[in-house]
Amino acid sequence: MRYRSTVAAAALFCAQSAFAFDASTLDFEQQAYNYSSNYGFDTLALNQAQTQPQDNALRFNEAPAHRLPKYLSTAPEKDWDYLMGQTYTILGLSVATVGLMTLLPESVTNWTAEDRDFSNLSSKWWDNVSAGPVWDQDDHYLNYVMHPYFGGVYYTAARHSGFNEFESFLYSFTMSTFFWEYGVESFAEVPSIQDIIVTPLFGAAVGEWMYLTEQDIVANGGEVMGSDTMGGVSLFFLNPVGHIHHWITDMWQGDTDVRMNYDPWFNNQEAARYAADAGAPYDSQFISMQVSLKF
Repeated sequence: MRYRSTVAAAALFCAQSAFAFDASTLDFEQQAYNYSSNYGFDTLALNQAQTQPQDNALRFNEAPAHRLPKYLSTAPEKDWDYLMGQTYTILGLSVATVGLMTLLPESVTNWTAEDRDFSNLSSKWWDNVSAGPVWDQDDHYLNYVMHPYFGGVYYTAARHSGFNEFESFLYSFTMSTFFWEYGVESFAEVPSIQDIIVTPLFGAAVGEWMYLTEQDIVANGGEVMGSDTMGGVSLFFLNPVGHIHHWITDMWQGDTDVRMNYDPWFNNQEAARYAADAGAPYDSQFISMQVSLKF
């Protein structure tokens, strides 16, 4: 899917611009272990923890005086619920990106009218999967810059959820290959050989660098070159899924229900009868994601 990475990056930047990070608005009990100051760290406590003998030293994320919100810390053990929540966020962002791309001109997305036709999704998906993978002709910056970045985004989601390097690589591989390349993207085009290899493999290296760099910025009080603004923007792009997931779940305090639906009209028989009476054609192929929120 040419230019999808650029569009996704733009969408993530817009999401960052749409809200300001304000520590005072956080729900500490649900989103953080313990939170103090802008980025949840206490300089004196951090220095004390770092100067302790190695065998007794507290990990930064485990020091009770300055624990961080989840998207800026690492779970002390595997947090499957948090990883699943971030996965739902990735799913929502992917669906939104695909929806946005259907509205963009062909000169931007390289999607033909046939690619935009969703009337026969199942057969189109099967045809594309059966024909691949192939060596794509996307621009180098898409294949070797943007794809490793988004592989790193998947990777950091797992790292923040308490998984080690190899486990995070497996998560990135699963998401980039089966969820995106042979999943969402295959409804529009044939899977790419470069994407299957480059996204998870290079993404693991990029993702570990993103994860460690993020920790360095947080340990520096959230500043980059003495600027809180640069620090905030850098932290967002180093872990966009974590930030967006926090923003969304904080808005409705995590009380949500997300599920896939394959029944036309969401199995609402009254709506189906009304549509039939109005002359709307019946489409047996239907897929949607239902999100129930409680404010």
